Amino acid sequence: MRHIVLGLMVFLLTAQMSGAQEAAPQTTEPIVQTAPNEKDPGRLICKAVKETGSRMKRNKICKTRQDWDDMRQNSAKQLDDYAKQAPPNPLPSS
Repeated sequence: MRHIVLGLMVFLLTAQMSGAQEAAPQTTEPIVQTAPNEKDPGRLICKAVKETGSRMKRNKICKTRQDWDDMRQNSAKQLDDYAKQAPPNPLPSS
């Protein structure tokens, strides 16, 4: 009796699994993927940045191309501003 119940349970489980596979929608349209435009300002770019004080840990930072460009321009501007404000070298040259 135990074998009959076990066999019936296996049959029911396999019938449910095959029914679930048949229920998946069949699409006749092909999936078309286009390559992302390299110049698109809204394109998401992810970079791995090393964490200060750690040899192994890296943080993944994702921003749009426009955000990366803005950060680069702001950093360059801050460096230029700092260089303009710095006093000349007080040490005499030999």
